[in-house]
Amino acid sequence: MASGKVSYRMISVKYGIYTGLAHIAFFLLMRVLDLQNRVELSLLSGLFLVIGIVVAISSYKRAVHGMIPYLKGLAIGGTVGVVSSVILALFLVVYLTVLDTEYLESLQVSSLFPQSLSVLSVFVMTILYGTVPGVIIGFIAMQWFKRPDHTTAEQIR
Repeated sequence: MASGKVSYRMISVKYGIYTGLAHIAFFLLMRVLDLQNRVELSLLSGLFLVIGIVVAISSYKRAVHGMIPYLKGLAIGGTVGVVSSVILALFLVVYLTVLDTEYLESLQVSSLFPQSLSVLSVFVMTILYGTVPGVIIGFIAMQWFKRPDHTTAEQIR
């Protein structure tokens, strides 16, 4: 792939879609196994975001032959986070309003969420909980990917 035709946005959206679909598959798997109320297991889906961002940054870096500007790496992290969380949020809106209307009620009676929890608040929280970590994960990942050869400072000296 020629570096002139490569866009960090295209790569970010691609891996954001993959990550969003992985979140949905994990949610449905937890639902099938009746583990949807185990919050500690739902936190495992954060690994999908980490993997999606790292693979996206790595893919972009390969496409541009090893030279990745720091801010583009941060943008990739944020974009993967936004795209994946919007996909998950849209799925949750459909899920809560069409497929399983009682699930929102079970969330409202749990001690983890307020009783005033609505479909709109689930939508907004899902997007926020994917976007903010996406930028943070992008920042952390760029500590590794900013170096052209991925070597440590000790190896250079």
